[in-house]
Amino acid sequence: NDESAELTRQDWYGIFARELAEGKWWSVVYDLEVCGGSSVRLSSSSHHSEKKFYQGWMDYIYFRGPQLDCTGVQDVLTETERALVYEEGDVLPNAWHRSDHLPVLAVFSWK
Repeated sequence: NDESAELTRQDWYGIFARELAEGKWWSVVYDLEVCGGSSVRLSSSSHHSEKKFYQGWMDYIYFRGPQLDCTGVQDVLTETERALVYEEGDVLPNAWHRSDHLPVLAVFSWK
């Protein structure tokens, strides 16, 4: 196809409107950051790769008290999946993980 690969402003608006309608606000934020937008967060993780990736926020489980002990946590992504996201630039959701949310999993026991 010999058509131009350039996107018009209306093309961009249409893409952003579809992504927002699908709940993919993070994708719009990333695109704006890459194009030089301000007041959006773009993270880089030195322990994964030097490539930049968007992360909205991290969930935490807080616990306190002498009666509880955290006996285990579970990684949600396998090493292969983590490499796809942080090294290859894959994003969530995708064909192998249908949500952009990752659960926080922990096991607690009574002392």
